[in-house]
Amino acid sequence: MRFCTNCGNKLDDNAQFCTACGTAQPATHGTTGNGSNGTAVNTTSGNYANKISQPAADNTMPSIPLPGNANASAPTNDRNASMPADNRQTTQRPAPAMATTPAPAQPTQPSAQPAQPAQPAQPASGFADPGTATAVRKHTKKTLIIAIAAIVVVALVATIVGFGTYKAQMWGGKTVPSPAELGVVKSKKTHEFTAADVEKSLHKRGFKTVREKTFSAKPKGSFLKYRGIDAHKRYSTSSQPITILASGGPGVPKGTSGQPVQNVTNNLGSMGVPVHYYKVITDTSKTKEGTVLTTYPSDGQAVTDAKTGINVGVATSGDGVDYSVVGQNKDQAKQQYAGKGFNVTLVPRFSSKKMIGKIVDSQPKPGSATNGGDLFLFYGIDASGMDDAVRFGPGSINDDVANAFYAPVGGTYCTKAGSCINLDQTVTLENPGDGGTPLLNTSVSSSELPGKYGTALNFCMHGGDPGCASRSTGDPSKQADLFYKNKGAFELMDQSIDQITCGTGSIARWDPMGICVNGQSTGPDYGSLDSPMSGASYEMKLHYVFFPVGSDVKGVVDSGYFDKAYVAKAKKQKPVDTSRPFFIRRDKSLYKTTKVNVPNLKTTNPFVPDKPGKMVPTKPAPSDETAYYLVDETQPDWSSLPEFTISKGGNKADPKPNAKNATPDQITKDVVNGDLSLIAGKYCNNANECLQLDKDGNLTGMKNYHDTKIHLAGAKEAWGEDSRQNWSNSPYLTFNGPDSDYKCPAGTGMQLCYDSGASEAEIQKPVYVIYVFKNADTSFWYTKDDPSPSPGFDHGDGPTTAAKTDRPYLDFIGYHMNSAPADDSVYHLQ
Repeated sequence: MRFCTNCGNKLDDNAQFCTACGTAQPATHGTTGNGSNGTAVNTTSGNYANKISQPAADNTMPSIPLPGNANASAPTNDRNASMPADNRQTTQRPAPAMATTPAPAQPTQPSAQPAQPAQPAQPASGFADPGTATAVRKHTKKTLIIAIAAIVVVALVATIVGFGTYKAQMWGGKTVPSPAELGVVKSKKTHEFTAADVEKSLHKRGFKTVREKTFSAKPKGSFLKYRGIDAHKRYSTSSQPITILASGGPGVPKGTSGQPVQNVTNNLGSMGVPVHYYKVITDTSKTKEGTVLTTYPSDGQAVTDAKTGINVGVATSGDGVDYSVVGQNKDQAKQQYAGKGFNVTLVPRFSSKKMIGKIVDSQPKPGSATNGGDLFLFYGIDASGMDDAVRFGPGSINDDVANAFYAPVGGTYCTKAGSCINLDQTVTLENPGDGGTPLLNTSVSSSELPGKYGTALNFCMHGGDPGCASRSTGDPSKQADLFYKNKGAFELMDQSIDQITCGTGSIARWDPMGICVNGQSTGPDYGSLDSPMSGASYEMKLHYVFFPVGSDVKGVVDSGYFDKAYVAKAKKQKPVDTSRPFFIRRDKSLYKTTKVNVPNLKTTNPFVPDKPGKMVPTKPAPSDETAYYLVDETQPDWSSLPEFTISKGGNKADPKPNAKNATPDQITKDVVNGDLSLIAGKYCNNANECLQLDKDGNLTGMKNYHDTKIHLAGAKEAWGEDSRQNWSNSPYLTFNGPDSDYKCPAGTGMQLCYDSGASEAEIQKPVYVIYVFKNADTSFWYTKDDPSPSPGFDHGDGPTTAAKTDRPYLDFIGYHMNSAPADDSVYHLQ
């Protein structure tokens, strides 16, 4: 057995190098000399090859003489033979060879060579020179040091490279950079980062993303933040998508309705638009007072008018039409409110499937404070109720003929993307005057046509008459209107859709009262249906395709009503939800041609269902993306509700309305209640002639009329019919002087003067004055042949300079033959 001469590691007998430290080992053979001093040299310990042998211990046994070979030395094979038994690997000095004991006398044999004194044994081959052994050891250590240094360098380089690549985010995930770190440039228009640009830049860096819309004061599409991202944390680019919050502009967050009002004020107040809180009458035994009942825009919808902002209806107790009437069984609701003294009429309206047979709306609106009077309760129907809903009604001369304006449609309709259109259904009871059954009149208008000519919508091409052809007795194959196709669907169209544009005016195609020559109407009794025209055209106008619950959507699509390319596109999208009524809005931007020349009155209009198969196919086709769905949330009449201020929650109350900042609805509401504070003030014309109006209606300082007191004109009074309190889209309010201002030779008062037989010239009449709202759209007064709503302006004849509406103004009008207001004649609020 052998051990390393350097580290003591156990080795095989024939090993030349240590398996632990790599040190070269001496040869394994050795000799014991038989000199005169009897000392043997151990040559097996390389560490001691250059050291002097020490005497053997006293207890060394004498060697036994070998016959015939007294001089032969016994080979020494175990380097640890002279070491202590318990520590033989410990380095020791070599012990002297044992003394040789003389053998018994034997006959002397001749020797070939005289015996020589024993010589010290020489070191093993390769280690005879002590310098050589030292050099080998130094070389071995140098090699070991180099090897270790190389390993350290490699490890160090690997560490540096690994740290560098990790720092460079080449592995181990990536931190999510800010828009500025991404190098995104802010929009020149909004001065904000856009979510689309941030998303695009993240994709370039290998991130997966998800974009979510949330309402905020920032412009629509602006980048808001990352959701749940720690700026110092790394995220996988392959599996974990980054959620980008994009601004949807200001709006009402989903889930606002149903919360205590104090819980929503901070969030709504951060939208950057006015927020108004109104008291809405409801049954507070079922809904806790102070709960948000409804909002405008509806829950989850974007703000459509930044000036109006957000309206919030808050539950309060009181007498009137409970907001909770919505959802009640129609018969039970009728009985309940008849018992409260109301004259109740049930009116059908298309609704969602879950609301069929239940109250969906009312007039006066749900939540209004009122005591008795006419109450119309709208209840839900599906497509099967259309025929009954649109008939003139029992007792009328046309009880089997559909009224083109009676479409049972109302409410707010929105796309999934948040585009909304309001369809307003209003009803009245017309007393025939002969004791017969009152007739129900109804009409539908669209928020896309406010203050414009032709706001009423019709569902059939009626040839200028209110009645459509009878579907039960007529021949549907001869009718182009969708209403006659027994699919349950129908069109809703601007009532002026089939008129011919002639210059800045229009002429009626179905009742020729002249033709169009060089863009000018010739007037009545001129020309014929075949007469050539110039400057005349048909234009594509508002057109909805309405689908109640239960209508045959597939049948209409398969009939070729919609454009084939857009039908194919719609089939790749999510199908429509047929549990709610919806309509498709014809999109003019999808057409190359939206205006065609009309050479004569016989020319067919390609944009209306005039003749079967002649109308251009409608674009887009029905899908979940293109449909305007009914929003199942009934809006109160905000203009009639009392407003209040929230004292808690951090929302700043809007400034108190005054004559210069009040909205038309705020002004109308106060004026209806007899308070003219919001329009009171000093009014002057361009000649600096001024007059004064106070909060009680006292009008003083008129140049050509005595001081008087004015009041809001009723619907039956002169020019009162189109006043805003009677027509919600009207740009003005009408005021009249008192009846006592009627003067004639017979005395005072309108009835007396006219009954006396006095001529118009002999009757002095009260003052008539209109108040025009700030920023009101009055452009149609100067361009339309029939500029309704207006106080009798004649066919758009007007001044060369229209009255400016950057401030409210008063305009005095005559009994008849009035022109549209001129800027030089009106009195602007100072």
